[in-house]
Amino acid sequence: MEPLLVWTLVGVVVAILIARSRATPAIAAAAALVAMTAAGHALWAARAAKKERSHEALRAGVPQPLADGGYASSDACRACHPTEYATWHRSYHRTMTQPATAETVRAPFAGETLTDPDGRRYTLTRSGDELWADITGVGRRRIALVTGSHHMQAFWLPSARGNEEIEFPFTWVFDDRRWVGRRDVFLVGPEYSKAPSVWNRICVECHVTGGQPRVDARTGVAESRVAELGIACEACHGPAAAHIAANANPFRRTALHGSGAADPTIVNPARLAPARSAEVCGQCHGIACPPDGWMQRGIGYLPGTPLAGKKQILRLSNLQLSNCRQQIAADDSFASSRYWRDGMVRVSGREYNGLVESPCFQGGAMSCLSCHSMHESNPDDWQLAAERDGNAACTQCHAAIGARLAEHTHHRAGSSGSLCYNCHMPHTTYGLLRAMRSHMIRVPRVEETLETGRPNACNLCHLDRTLEWTAEALQRWYGTPVPKLTSEQRTLAASLLDVARGEAGVRALTAWSMGWSGAALASAGDWMAPLLIELLDDEYPAIRYVAYHSLRRMKGFADFRYDYDGAGEARWAAQREARERWSRARGSGAPPAGVAPLFERDGRFLRGELERLMAERPEDDEMFLAE
Repeated sequence: MEPLLVWTLVGVVVAILIARSRATPAIAAAAALVAMTAAGHALWAARAAKKERSHEALRAGVPQPLADGGYASSDACRACHPTEYATWHRSYHRTMTQPATAETVRAPFAGETLTDPDGRRYTLTRSGDELWADITGVGRRRIALVTGSHHMQAFWLPSARGNEEIEFPFTWVFDDRRWVGRRDVFLVGPEYSKAPSVWNRICVECHVTGGQPRVDARTGVAESRVAELGIACEACHGPAAAHIAANANPFRRTALHGSGAADPTIVNPARLAPARSAEVCGQCHGIACPPDGWMQRGIGYLPGTPLAGKKQILRLSNLQLSNCRQQIAADDSFASSRYWRDGMVRVSGREYNGLVESPCFQGGAMSCLSCHSMHESNPDDWQLAAERDGNAACTQCHAAIGARLAEHTHHRAGSSGSLCYNCHMPHTTYGLLRAMRSHMIRVPRVEETLETGRPNACNLCHLDRTLEWTAEALQRWYGTPVPKLTSEQRTLAASLLDVARGEAGVRALTAWSMGWSGAALASAGDWMAPLLIELLDDEYPAIRYVAYHSLRRMKGFADFRYDYDGAGEARWAAQREARERWSRARGSGAPPAGVAPLFERDGRFLRGELERLMAERPEDDEMFLAE
């Protein structure tokens, strides 16, 4: 019998007995309490049953659990490894893909109506634990999956082709607490395909554990399977069924724990050789060529085995050797949208590509675990291991440099300029509406800036300085040759030239650096505000977003309101207001020499000079930074 019916009958019986009895007030009150408790439990049971039916309906339309492969799920790890389970559970890896429910989704779904570029309207609502979109011309559709949980969330709608999940055209951005067009959170040009992405063809490769797309090559029908949604324990440690079975014997567990020996039934990345350990992360954090047939059976990589046997990591130097060369040849932007011209990867989430190009890794000692830890770190601090944050990650190998840090860096110890990664891992990677650190460890060189167009570490901090200033400092301190420079590169700040003439990816990095606290210490002043104001009208919505957030860090702009994804007229009106604010606030000090040609002596900004430089920007400014 259903719990609801049972407890309802209990409540009815108790109420009848109270009515017919001559019970004392105390007994009657007690009996009434029993009746109310029964009714309350009945209501709770009804709600729980309804929620479970809702979850069952949702599960029926999303990727189904694997029936083989030896996976046991993260829940099976919890009893023996509670601390590791807890630290993983609070990470953003766990929540990379989740069923879309009231608990997992941060967007309101409170009756708001969104309109896509084609004029189609989406009205969003909640019904208990369920999230729905009423779509003009389509009807009511339940949101099935959500990906992301750190900076933004993307949503997926079930299609009629198996358990295929189609991209919902809007994204919820956490910092702004607002909906944004899905394509406008990426740094992509108008040539980017408007066809909606398919979760089963893209996200299933890395945003789940043990994913198998199972997409029929002829019909496109998907019957996808996963060991677990999100990046779970077995993604890094391998399938655990055999490990659990073996360790059901308590004597075995005790003996292994006491000896400190490795357990051959499971993989611990910390016990692997550095290169093999890094491959555990590289299975997802790398630009790679999946094997033939992966759309049916999945990648099939297992931690501890050679990654090259399942996924070939694509370096700029080996693109033509790849078995993906036909796909690459068909994509004219493949190289330029993922790599700088010298092979440095330039898009987020591909840190392994940078690591394998670094001398520290190639020397055999460095791995991802040299700096990061899943279980001994703060997820909001990029999973940096607590004892290896700051310079400690580098000085564990470069102790001699650490002992004479200021002598090596020529910056005060404890300053931003004496942090190893500010110089050797600068913010030259783009993704998630921000700049991120490169993981290709290099020394700063102006010559690389000239060859690739990529900003160098020195000028990303000293935004008011010229390339000549940087080149002369590097020659004086380290003997680095000074390359041949143009007159403008000798007299105008590198950041100014990057805002005016840089391609879209460079403009985004520079705009972000103008709001970065490290650069603020080295490039004090509000002279950057007029440059950021001009970027509020950039053709790329993502650049407008970055410029706006950096502008709000400037004096007098903390309360400035601007919709980077809004209509042109509204954006232009806000831009005019920003110019007026700057005009009223000018006079806070003479601008640095590197940008002085853009200002009158009284502080007025000469827009015409900047527009003259911007007119020389290359016409071919199409960008597709494929995150």
